[in-house]
Amino acid sequence: MRFIILIIIILLHSTTLKAVDTKAEKAIVIDFNTNEILFEKNADKKIQPASMTKIMTVYAAFDRIKNTDLSIDQICIVSPRAYQKEGSTTYLEIDDKISIKDLLKGIIIQSGNDASLALAECLAGTEQDFVKLMNFYSNKLSMLNTNFINSHGLPEENHYSTVYDIAILSNSLIKDFPNLYKFFNETEFSYNEISQRNRNYLLNNVEGADGLKTGFTKKSGWSIAGSALRQDRRITVVLSGTNSKKTRLYESSNLINWAFSQTSQKKLLTSGQVIKNIDVWLGNKSTINLIVKNNIISTLSFDQLQLIKTSISYNKIVSAPIKKGQVLGEMNIIIPGKKNIIVPLIAESNVNEINPLFKIFAAIKYLIFGTSLDEI
Repeated sequence: MRFIILIIIILLHSTTLKAVDTKAEKAIVIDFNTNEILFEKNADKKIQPASMTKIMTVYAAFDRIKNTDLSIDQICIVSPRAYQKEGSTTYLEIDDKISIKDLLKGIIIQSGNDASLALAECLAGTEQDFVKLMNFYSNKLSMLNTNFINSHGLPEENHYSTVYDIAILSNSLIKDFPNLYKFFNETEFSYNEISQRNRNYLLNNVEGADGLKTGFTKKSGWSIAGSALRQDRRITVVLSGTNSKKTRLYESSNLINWAFSQTSQKKLLTSGQVIKNIDVWLGNKSTINLIVKNNIISTLSFDQLQLIKTSISYNKIVSAPIKKGQVLGEMNIIIPGKKNIIVPLIAESNVNEINPLFKIFAAIKYLIFGTSLDEI
């Protein structure tokens, strides 16, 4: 038999959430800490990732630096193929001896296609073998709608991703390599006496912005993966399909600022919080508390905060023995505009069975009078 109790919790601010939209064809906004999607538009539709591809090129290099004996100061030699790569450039010359560190800066800050290819060849021998590594990481990160053909992002058949997958990649890079991620916040880099500024204008125009990468192709328009950190809260935005650099900056800035100003992280439940006390049948304790194992945190708009509902369900009477931590019910947190949050309710402590002789008396007493053991 199941018993359901409806309760309404958390009646807070009365501020109304301002609607948000974007002129970008595809977009997604994710709260980094909770991994919740705050806004999306065509997030799973394929795009040409353009130079946002380089986030994966950098991810693969960062992983080698962190988890192998590869030194960031290792020297690479620039091949004719890398030198001849068209598009945005770091101005590498054939046979230049350049450190991995400087190649990374050339990729991240200057968006150098030549630097991307030079790094790929340095780490894997050929770009084709490096791309295999890129797709290995893509599968590992569950980027289910992504396939890379090159290391730089110039359009090629079967080279595609989605703004959702790029967001997964962006947040994974920030999480997995926090010390190396700082390169994305550098605003200028010089090589061969040629200085170039970072193409990510969020860095100078949005509070807390510290990454990541812009992109452009004629087919997909202007795109960006951006992230900002304010007071220990991080928001990541990826968009594609804007019609100018100016629009790209405005739309990405607007989405980041909206997320910070119109949503907030709230602790809905606290680890160890008692949700319900229920009866125990034939145990050395007559009741037991149902508690929550982990903190439950969600990112919510102010409207959502006012409209949260919960229901709890459990067996009206549970029988001993019961082990501490045993799942005895669940709480369903209902938030408009979000998937329901299902929270297991567990036993706070152990409950042992009573002596077999007492079981007989308890059963008779219950059948005749409907009273529990502690009333015998």
